[in-house]
Amino acid sequence: MTHWLTVVTVLAYALGALRLICYQRNGARYRRGIGLLASALIAAFLGGIVEIVVFRQLPGGAQAALAVLLTMLVIRSRGNVAELLRRTP
Repeated sequence: MTHWLTVVTVLAYALGALRLICYQRNGARYRRGIGLLASALIAAFLGGIVEIVVFRQLPGGAQAALAVLLTMLVIRSRGNVAELLRRTP
C-alpha cells in the first residue's frame, strides 16, 4: 500500500514545484513577500521529494493527501501564489 502512496506523493510534489517554477507574470507587478512565499513553497515541495527519495522516508496517507491537495490548488491558480491568497466569495 505504501508504494503507490510514495509514487503519488513524489509526483504531486514534483508537479507542484514545476508549476510554481514555470509561472510567468505577464505584466503583473512583482511583490517581494509573495515572491518569497512562492520560493518557500518551491523549497517545501523539493524538500519533500528529497526526504522521500534520498532519505527513504515513507509518506503516510495524510502527507499524500496534503501534497495532492496543495498541488491541485497551485495548478488551479496557474502557479500564481497571490491568487492562492486572494479572498473571493
